[in-house]
Amino acid sequence: MICIIDGYNVMHALEEGAGIAADDLEEKRNSFIESVINEAAVSGDETIIVFDSTVSKTPERHPVPDTPVTVYFASSSESADIIIGKLVQQKLSGTKEDIRVVSADWEVQKGAMMARVERVPPRNFLAEIKNFEKKVANSSQMDRIRWKLEHKVDVETLKKLEDMRRGQD
Repeated sequence: MICIIDGYNVMHALEEGAGIAADDLEEKRNSFIESVINEAAVSGDETIIVFDSTVSKTPERHPVPDTPVTVYFASSSESADIIIGKLVQQKLSGTKEDIRVVSADWEVQKGAMMARVERVPPRNFLAEIKNFEKKVANSSQMDRIRWKLEHKVDVETLKKLEDMRRGQD
């Protein structure tokens, strides 16, 4: 299974309409990415998170080492919705795996109405993550499970992701 996530769209659903303050954006995005990495590390599903960005002039692709997760940042000229559409087409033609597209955006969902593509509302996806986190928290092996982002990514990569997020290359 390949999971393509409209990052900010899902994060807004997480906030339940309260919005995300600019001061909290970085922390909330990192927390969201960490939650997705944790679940993907267990499921093994290729997972792509796409965020809009007005900082970069070209889209940026950042695979998270030792995980099946890739984080994309769109650009001022190419939105996350366009990148998601391109990724769906690319994955459909390049693999036989089914694809899940997580977004509440109508244009994204409309573009995902095809065979082998499952459209998943953000609230359903967030419920899956919450159930996963409960399962891990209640696991008798929890102390032996390396499930946080800092357990999966080396310090240099964390710094690069942070610099990228801040628009510092």
